[in-house]
Amino acid sequence: MNELNFLGRGSGYNVNEGNTCAYIKNDDTLLLIDCGEAVFEKIIKRDLINRIKNVYILITHMHSDHVGSLGSFVGYCYWKSNITANVYFHEKQKIGEFLKLTGAVEGQSFLVHGTENQRIDSLGITFNSRLTKHSKTINTYSYLLNFDYGNDIFYSGDTYETNIDIIPFLETGNLIYHDTCLNDNKDNVHTSLRVLCDKIPYKYRKQVYCIHIDGENFIEKATAEGFNVAEVV
Repeated sequence: MNELNFLGRGSGYNVNEGNTCAYIKNDDTLLLIDCGEAVFEKIIKRDLINRIKNVYILITHMHSDHVGSLGSFVGYCYWKSNITANVYFHEKQKIGEFLKLTGAVEGQSFLVHGTENQRIDSLGITFNSRLTKHSKTINTYSYLLNFDYGNDIFYSGDTYETNIDIIPFLETGNLIYHDTCLNDNKDNVHTSLRVLCDKIPYKYRKQVYCIHIDGENFIEKATAEGFNVAEVV
């Protein structure tokens, strides 16, 4: 089964769980989804780019818990391993300017790509991003990962909506990784556990992994409702 690994699964201010960051590592290829403030240190301590030749980074949005150490990681890939990182974001100019402000050189240490029908042959993945609802000040995107073989994956990013037809997607055995929190306030910019319960029937909840989690006892409450919670390797 196609699944994601995680370096962290916490919300922006949940330092105990670390910044939410997913990855796939296969042979000499690393695919990373987001790269928040605490992510670079974990990549180095776990020697995650050992024997890696190709790095692909998907960005959901530009809050610091999702891009805070992107410049450090891009620089490290280039200067330590001679890897030019491929960075994907729907707003290409914005992410390019951000990396240039960190001292990175486009065309040397990084390349910027859009997110429409992009292909990573070495992983057998085609992916697209979709605008979703989260912050009023910046745009946020979810990702749909289509694999050549096996199940597909929907990765919600930070959101208070689910911009995919959930039931048909889960009926065919696919997986969802979804922003989930205990906070259920009216103006919440994330998806509360209650809302996720309303959206997803119990029989499909084992195919849904909660990410970007907050609050004490979240894991106990989410699993009691039948959901999985992303595990940090």
